[in-house]
Amino acid sequence: MTAPGPRAEPAGGGRLFTGGRFVTPDAGTVAGWLLVRGGRVHALGSGEPPRVPEPVAELAGRLVVPGFVDPHCHGGAGHSLYTGDPDDVRAAAACHLARGTTSMLASVASVEPGAMAAAAAAVAQVIDDGSAPNLVGIHFEGPFLSPARRGAQTRGALRDPDPELLARLLDAAGGHAVSMTFAPELPGADALVRRYADRLLCCVGHTDADAKRLTRAADLGARAVTHLFNAMPPLHHRDPGPVAAALLDTRLVCELVLDGHHLADDTVRLAHRVAGPDRLALVSDAMPAAGMADGTYAFADREVTVEGGVARLRGTETLAGSTLFVAEALRRAVRVVGLPLSDAVRMASGTAARLLGLRDRGELRPGLRADLVELDEELRPARVWLAGQPVPAPG
Repeated sequence: MTAPGPRAEPAGGGRLFTGGRFVTPDAGTVAGWLLVRGGRVHALGSGEPPRVPEPVAELAGRLVVPGFVDPHCHGGAGHSLYTGDPDDVRAAAACHLARGTTSMLASVASVEPGAMAAAAAAVAQVIDDGSAPNLVGIHFEGPFLSPARRGAQTRGALRDPDPELLARLLDAAGGHAVSMTFAPELPGADALVRRYADRLLCCVGHTDADAKRLTRAADLGARAVTHLFNAMPPLHHRDPGPVAAALLDTRLVCELVLDGHHLADDTVRLAHRVAGPDRLALVSDAMPAAGMADGTYAFADREVTVEGGVARLRGTETLAGSTLFVAEALRRAVRVVGLPLSDAVRMASGTAARLLGLRDRGELRPGLRADLVELDEELRPARVWLAGQPVPAPG
């Protein structure tokens, strides 16, 4: 798979953070200080902070974690990432950035091909002009998905794998396409993966495949599973299906939507026990109502009703994405599910960064980007920094 292409870094700021607790990949939680120079982590240590000319940010004992990395997000703040309007793209991305998602893909759901291409072109424009600095690429969730497991995807927009259509979408993406979700049992899926696995992160999802077919997809180059357990056959004691195959296959990273509605907490504990934090990625799968009040929302070619923060296709019980932010998924992982903080941080940042080929972020480590999230006592984002620069709080 090709990593997201080079793009301009945000202007790097210098700052010394003192009196914090920093969650690191090697040493666990380090009580001490962190120095940022040139937009990157310059040094991190315990004990007395160094005497440096940079301004000081006092943390008063709060936790600092790496910025969250979200490979699967459709919108937020009332805006969809795939309307084809660059202003919607900017607003949705800014909504997630303010809540700690410092790197994300814009997920384009299955709508008519022309609309998918227009959406990709709008996202590409925003990435190219740098007006949504946390956007790092595009995820096509379809249109090569199973009608039997389509979830909230539009039935009439689904297609069997078509190399020409995919080529059109990739052209519209202007070099910013990073991943594609597909159903491996569809006719032509094997050939499509063989052809594109070195260019795209191929993700199995919205699938009616059995275990053998999922393993075959991994053999051909698939490397991720879109929202594990959701939009696929369930785990059964006599027919473990794609869920068991995905959890057991060490080549695959599995997305989890940790909002308390897509997955039971014991289901999350099971996935964590089997696959571990280096193969699980917390994603938002957020639709435009993330950060908004309950109500009815129209986006793309569908209407969604949000009640109690749960998004469903209007008039049905079908979940239509979530109203989640990755920050909330991290909090739930620790406070409700009971996962170790260090594991939850990897699942919210480092695992997805590695999956997407973003080797310069996802951990608090000297030399990596200073994408930082300060958490309050309730593990909610208090302040966010992107490449060392403060990000405005949510409006």
